[in-house]
Amino acid sequence: MLPARLLAVRHSVDGDAFSLGIASGDATSRSVILWTRIAPEPMASDGGVGNVVVPVQWELAEDPAMKRVVQRGEQAAVPALAHSVHIDVSNLKPATDYWYRFYIEGQASETGKTRTLPAGDVESARFATASCQNYSHGYFVAYDHLVRDNPDFVIHLGDYIYETSFGETFRQHEMEAAPQTLLEFRRRHAHYKSDSALRNAHKSLPFYVIVDNHDAIEDNDPSLYPVRAAAYQAWYEHMPVRGFRLEAPNQMEIHRHLELGSLMQIVALDTRQYRADKYICGENVQPSFGFGNYQRRCEDMFSEDRSMLGQVQEEWAHRTLQSNQSAWNVLASSGPVMPFRYSTPEGGFYYLGAWDGYPENRKRLVAAIESAPVGHPVILSGDVHSFWAVDGERITYPDTKISASELTTSSISANWPDVLSDPITANLANNPQVVYYNGENRGYLVHEVNKTEWKTHYRGVNDVTNINSGITDLKVFRIENGTQGLQDLTP
Repeated sequence: MLPARLLAVRHSVDGDAFSLGIASGDATSRSVILWTRIAPEPMASDGGVGNVVVPVQWELAEDPAMKRVVQRGEQAAVPALAHSVHIDVSNLKPATDYWYRFYIEGQASETGKTRTLPAGDVESARFATASCQNYSHGYFVAYDHLVRDNPDFVIHLGDYIYETSFGETFRQHEMEAAPQTLLEFRRRHAHYKSDSALRNAHKSLPFYVIVDNHDAIEDNDPSLYPVRAAAYQAWYEHMPVRGFRLEAPNQMEIHRHLELGSLMQIVALDTRQYRADKYICGENVQPSFGFGNYQRRCEDMFSEDRSMLGQVQEEWAHRTLQSNQSAWNVLASSGPVMPFRYSTPEGGFYYLGAWDGYPENRKRLVAAIESAPVGHPVILSGDVHSFWAVDGERITYPDTKISASELTTSSISANWPDVLSDPITANLANNPQVVYYNGENRGYLVHEVNKTEWKTHYRGVNDVTNINSGITDLKVFRIENGTQGLQDLTP
């Protein structure tokens, strides 16, 4: 491929240049990333653009009519990044709504809305957590309701795409085989962006997005680096994020630190890119038990140098948690942090794909958040396609108690079959720390936070196979700042 400076410049394209929509994300109190990808033919190898550079203009305004433009500019969309653009707009005002739009010659995108984070003395915030959207399992109708709930921002905890349908046929992926190449990952992301509810959510709200196991190759396995590099690059090309360098494709900076002034900080972790192999104890002797997801722990799993985060990220997370100066000290993890034991006649089993598979690393992380001098600890997670509310003070088995509450969102659409849910239900009595579990509903969480209390609404879609499905407030839990435990406020 010729260097970008030697490529021909194409100012216009045939067809809808903005077919994949627009998005914003990774906002701070003074900046935000604006995203689009020029792709009139998203499934074509070149997106329908060709091996050319396309100049893309953008504007940011203080009103939805785009009359009070405060910044504008131009960025080259290059074939090396699938003609995606990431505009890092700075020098903005905190806690402010902005509207934005992209242009190429003869075409304008829709107008999107974004918002910067607050700074200084912040009284309250409202945000959502979401995860796990498998295109083939159902519509992304949850996003229609999420947009109407009007949060300030969305934290997406991973599994934005899935590598396969796992046998479901409600909607078809563009191919059933798992993507392996950069082109195949680009097509998979473009296919997901064909969902109008997902595009509308990105247009309407800023997102913070991290990676989970279905987004890319999990674990730090050098033999799989080529596939992982392709997955990460395509992920970046379709997300409103910072942190990607083309010259270092297997070193993407995914972990995030969100600061909302005196109200809260949120430490969002990358639990996949640098973690040790979860299969250290060998193959499961009972693969039929939860599809082999629930396994025994062996002695090697308790090695002190075994890490979910890698040394550099772990040290960063500990420093950030310890230096918190806000009312709430929040940890966001793609997978559940709290322990859960499955008692069977064959012994104790655990879900080793999350923090139960990295017990010593969890002890260090928990110690960091529990000993932080300022801020009430809260944990946010996803991954398990079901709703959980967990009070760490109620843990009764050998794992030490955790002085925090964990709020786990269900999936946007990915299903949760009985073979995975039934072992959880059967073991709830042995795990009193789980004060709420729901494996039936897909959905998301809405968090309403002020300095004295945290309220979380568990929002469950009635039927993901109905594009007009309604939604139900399944549960409402309250956390009082300074007091451990969850209060059930459900009417």
